[in-house]
Amino acid sequence: MITPQNILRHELIGLEVTVEESPNTCEVGMSGIIVDETKHTLRIQTGRGIKTLEKQYKLLRVTLPDSVRVKIDGNALSVSPTRRVSMRVR
Repeated sequence: MITPQNILRHELIGLEVTVEESPNTCEVGMSGIIVDETKHTLRIQTGRGIKTLEKQYKLLRVTLPDSVRVKIDGNALSVSPTRRVSMRVR
């Protein structure tokens, strides 16, 4: 089960995400469903198609399956998804 305490160790694909802060003001407020993830990017299905978003320097709000919202620093996600899920979070 995904919780705010272990979200960094779980798969993000399928979760709803909103960009809270970004150096690119055009990205602030962008929201959608995460459809793919690489080491440095997220691909988000928005109402206007699939958008690719860099993870670094972003503050993201992710909605968990139980409707709990969690803010995540995009820099904490900037590792390979397969490596991130096997890492220990301190």
